[in-house]
Amino acid sequence: MATESSIADRNAVKNVVVMLPGGAGAVAPPVKGELDQIVGNRIVMRGYLAEQLVGVVAVVGLPSDQNDGISIDWREGPEHVKDVGAVIDVLTKQYPAAKVTVLGYSNGAVSATHIGAALGAKLGTKLQAVVLMSAASDAFRSEWIGALEALKPKVPVLVVHHKRDSCLPYADIEDLARWHALITVDDPNLPRVNRNSRRDCGPGSGHQFAGKEKWVYQAVADWIKTGKLPATN
Repeated sequence: MATESSIADRNAVKNVVVMLPGGAGAVAPPVKGELDQIVGNRIVMRGYLAEQLVGVVAVVGLPSDQNDGISIDWREGPEHVKDVGAVIDVLTKQYPAAKVTVLGYSNGAVSATHIGAALGAKLGTKLQAVVLMSAASDAFRSEWIGALEALKPKVPVLVVHHKRDSCLPYADIEDLARWHALITVDDPNLPRVNRNSRRDCGPGSGHQFAGKEKWVYQAVADWIKTGKLPATN
């Protein structure tokens, strides 16, 4: 959980983000030292997001009974909801004035909409938003999005995607994304994506925002705090 040790007044925390990682759900340990320290060419952004929010970011990785990784099917199941719900319960008790944002990256975006929809009624106005980063189209399941839209007040969804993501191409979600708050990233130095593109999900790729990580996470933090989208990327 990022920045917890620096928080003296728990009632002063207004934003809690529950981050759900992609892939099979493994979480790389944070790196001590400079904010921009690199882990395998990828900036560790969890602490940066917490700093920009002046809040708390909790990353929910592999449960003890799923050490070999979690599947998409498991992400869509009740055990996952129960696990993440337990984490959210702890966070809302520790930070009673905070609102909760559920953020999913890549495969974790499937978790984010499913969990937001499943827990939305219980959380009520505590659920501030759902953020889908580098998401697959499965994250936009109509029953989940519909459940978020049916809540009072409506839970906003933010979509963040690189237009040159060859791992989960933007073209696959473009029609779905336009119904939500949207932040897109582009970089002419990266190859354009087409049906023959080599799939690249790794460090330095558009899927991981390819050197624009700071801008992306700053924009996400600003949107969570203000509801405003950035003017440019």
